[in-house]
Amino acid sequence: MKNAARLVLLGGAVALGLFLFRANPREVTLVYGLAGTGARSVDVEIARGGEVLRRAELRVGPDGQASHRVRLPDGTYVVRLRLAGDRPPQELERTFTVSESGTVVIPAGS
Repeated sequence: MKNAARLVLLGGAVALGLFLFRANPREVTLVYGLAGTGARSVDVEIARGGEVLRRAELRVGPDGQASHRVRLPDGTYVVRLRLAGDRPPQELERTFTVSESGTVVIPAGS
């Protein structure tokens, strides 16, 4: 009986540890591929479940990319982009998923 109780307790501790580990934010670099859009700057909103979590104003480099580092827990996010530059302002919406630390490329250009 004691062994079964220990196994249940150990299993619960492992499950709780996994849950807390997945809820822990990860270091993610978001790279926005904006080549061909004519954008010189981009306003970024990152949302999850209808709530805006992060905002950023970024300059687009000569390579047509803008990037920034964020800390986000695992899950699916919506990013809203407002492009400003050589063409009329443009608004785009993309989704991305965080499941590990690293770089996430979000294509928005041609």
